[in-house]
Amino acid sequence: MTETADIRKIHIVFDGQETPPLKIHQLFDSQKYDQLIAVTGKITADFINKYLSNFISINVALSSQSTSELSADEMVTKVALTNALLSSANKEAAKLFSALTSDNQTNVLNNLFRVSIAPTQVIHSKFYLLSSSTTHDTRVILGSVDLDEASFDAHRNQFEEVLVFDNDVRLYQNLADHFKKDFKPVLKPFFTTNLVKAAQKQVEEGKKDQDSGKGPVILDNETTDKIAETDMVDLLKHDLQHDIDHNLVPEMITKSMRDITINRSQAKEKIAKQVKQHDTIYTLQKEAVSPRAAKPKLKTREKITKQVQDALISGMSPQQRDAEKKYTTFLYDRPMERNIANNNSGLYVPNDTGTHPIPFGKIATISEIRDGLKSIDAVMKGYQQFVVDYDADYGKRFFEAILYSFTAPFLWEIRSKASLNPEDGNDVPNFLILGATAGSGKSTLLRIINQLTWNTDRSLIDFGTIYPSQTPQKKAKTVEAMEHYMKLGSSYPVLLDEIEPYFFQQDQYSRHLIVDIMNELVNHPHPIAPLIGTTNYDSGFTMLRETARRTYYLQIDKVIDESQKGATNQYIFNVRKTLNNTLFKDFVMRMANLLEDDETPWRDFNSDTGRLDFLAMTRQLFKNYYEMANLPLPDYFSETICDDFKESSRNRWAKLYLTQQDDFQYRQGDDSLLFDISKLNTFNGFTADSIEKYRNALPIELCVDGINGKRGKFVEIKAPEFFRWIGEHNPYEEENSVTSTDEQSTSPVEEEKPKKKGFWARLFG
Repeated sequence: MTETADIRKIHIVFDGQETPPLKIHQLFDSQKYDQLIAVTGKITADFINKYLSNFISINVALSSQSTSELSADEMVTKVALTNALLSSANKEAAKLFSALTSDNQTNVLNNLFRVSIAPTQVIHSKFYLLSSSTTHDTRVILGSVDLDEASFDAHRNQFEEVLVFDNDVRLYQNLADHFKKDFKPVLKPFFTTNLVKAAQKQVEEGKKDQDSGKGPVILDNETTDKIAETDMVDLLKHDLQHDIDHNLVPEMITKSMRDITINRSQAKEKIAKQVKQHDTIYTLQKEAVSPRAAKPKLKTREKITKQVQDALISGMSPQQRDAEKKYTTFLYDRPMERNIANNNSGLYVPNDTGTHPIPFGKIATISEIRDGLKSIDAVMKGYQQFVVDYDADYGKRFFEAILYSFTAPFLWEIRSKASLNPEDGNDVPNFLILGATAGSGKSTLLRIINQLTWNTDRSLIDFGTIYPSQTPQKKAKTVEAMEHYMKLGSSYPVLLDEIEPYFFQQDQYSRHLIVDIMNELVNHPHPIAPLIGTTNYDSGFTMLRETARRTYYLQIDKVIDESQKGATNQYIFNVRKTLNNTLFKDFVMRMANLLEDDETPWRDFNSDTGRLDFLAMTRQLFKNYYEMANLPLPDYFSETICDDFKESSRNRWAKLYLTQQDDFQYRQGDDSLLFDISKLNTFNGFTADSIEKYRNALPIELCVDGINGKRGKFVEIKAPEFFRWIGEHNPYEEENSVTSTDEQSTSPVEEEKPKKKGFWARLFG
């Protein structure tokens, strides 16, 4: 076998001078130095036994791999704490301890050899401090190497850097102080108290046996199982609570822990995709060489090209490729390129031939602004003229949808500026859903939005035809396509017509897309296209609470007069011929200017609802438009966001109570109402999915015992809050006011049942 080129992969610089490769025992010279402080990514028993046994004192902190994709809280929950728990579950400390020589085990038990981890902090540092207690010589080693032999293997095809500084007192002291002041407060023993006690117990037992002599500690599986169990409990209760109490992590980290599984389905899909990609690449490498030759050679360029082309499309069916091509509207938001002085909004579109991006946005004249407002007004007058029972309040829903669509490309930026913490980001929803009855003009509104922003009406995607009707797993694939459209890098909204109700009602679809994407956005702000969609209201629209929290829902539940259908169609046809996106191009310039102004007040809360008006600046810009055009503010102009999902939920439960009061049983002791939700069945005149519709529509804060009050056969509701919510008189209020507190009975405390002790999961070995 021929030798590879002479490339130095272990690069050692000694006091500024490049040196020939040094052996490990020369770098970690235990003859010259007797104390070691280390921050390293990995340490092996072989390395300790071969090279560190002669050190008198060793203090090692283990670092961990971090990822830039995670938020600050996720670095605690998904990296530091998760790694610490996995380490305990996999019994890594016990395995390392058992592999040490008996002398090194004794050093651990005597606290001369310490290894630590940081269960609530991610350590990404690497440095090594050697010193002598007699000569006071020092050595600092910086670089990429770990405390394992593989890091120093020049034949491993891995580059490593090793920078050595001898007797640099200032550098040594700086890092030593850094370790003492900054690292030590967050470190916890890797060889835990539970492990040390078990090892000491075995040592003591061995001393009693005259025939055993001195030997290594070998812990059996039952003992290490118990150690792992206790260590994990200590991590979650004692160590974490300690760091919270000492302000090493925020107190609300517990909320992040509770929410850690919210977007887990997305993470699982990402992992599965990576596995699939690796398999494809491995196969591609294998097939790039001749299969049977004694000395395999690379195939011809033509053959490799064909294999690469086949590999890139191997994971997609023709149906999937067709589905991906349905989204064709691209508007890219690049704030770093924004230059208001040069009329650059930071938005870019592909040029006509698609060869390069060009800036999007242009300041309009007063006349053009006036024409744009009049076009919108003509649209609104159409609804006013042809919708049955139209009023100004109802008209606000249509205008709100237009305001949202104008703001859509900048929502991810507004979210970052309006949020004091990640949770606030949910107040700026990336989803606008128009819940409408058939014949209400919802699809026409979607086309009008497309014309006002993109000057075309052909960017709509029909939800039901993303995949053909007979496609296996059509529902799941449709949601995957929706996610794909939103994550193409464009910030122009995905316009989706006729979203089927199952998407909102079934957890695996709406929660996966809406909840997971919003969590991704609030933790890692970047352009993900908003989604504006229509769905059939069907007099009973519902969605999961987590979905509703992250969605702007506008209800369009009045129909266009059937008797005037011909006149309506002709009117809308004529109006749509006048629509263009001149006003939108002007709007993006003005909104970009507000985004560049640090004084712009993005946190505008409504005094009545307490909700953030994420469209506040959009409203202000439109008020300016009407003033500039010398036009009065129309009655369909809303001063704050609508809240139609909560209103429809309130109405649903109000009607239920008023028509079936006898089914709400009052419990005086808890001042609550019990309702048998199983009565909402088809036998009693309800639809098949009524139980979940009503359950989803009931706010958690009204339920006794929170979410548990919504589950099961009986729903338990706080009576005073419920009656205030539905706007009805509380008939039990007077009854409670005359009841003596002495008469209130208390329930006997039930004895706590002993918990069943389960087996230790063999998942971790």
